[in-house]
Amino acid sequence: MDSHQYRRALLHTGRIVVGVRPEHLTMPTPCRDWDVRLLLNHIIGGNYMFAEVAAGGRADATGVMDDHTLPDPGSNYVASAEVVLAAWAAPGAMERRCHMPFGDIPAPAAVSIHFLDIVVHGWDLARATEQDTTIDPDLAAEALDISHGLLSPELRETGVFGPEIPISDDNPLHDRLAAFMGRRP
Repeated sequence: MDSHQYRRALLHTGRIVVGVRPEHLTMPTPCRDWDVRLLLNHIIGGNYMFAEVAAGGRADATGVMDDHTLPDPGSNYVASAEVVLAAWAAPGAMERRCHMPFGDIPAPAAVSIHFLDIVVHGWDLARATEQDTTIDPDLAAEALDISHGLLSPELRETGVFGPEIPISDDNPLHDRLAAFMGRRP
């Protein structure tokens, strides 16, 4: 994936984050046991985590999340997106081995994981806050391709991802992506 696609994914999800209102924060999401506040904290905190990884640091595996919804999740998201984009653009960042909680991986693999996370959780956030869930077909196609390479049956068995939801190939790519990731479009 190129940096242009990555930036577009961050911008796409950013438009959704900006649409979140305070009354949405306690609403449920398609992510099991997460309300909108927790999902936002995962998305924004994830940007900072991947910036740390891009700089050669280690991802925090504690599961503790800061509250990035105050005073405004939209401005906090924009700041976090700028930080992660700058981190990956730094000289040498894309040649590193990245220290993830599950082991060390090449930088392009870490970017792919973050891309998938941003695109899918953008869809989750849009669904939870009754915004448009449409994802540009090229972003959805890339995310679907990445997800097919990452989501093994063993990973689904851990409960992090739900089982694939059967859906027709005639459905839009963003719905097929959501269904593959265990969401009901």
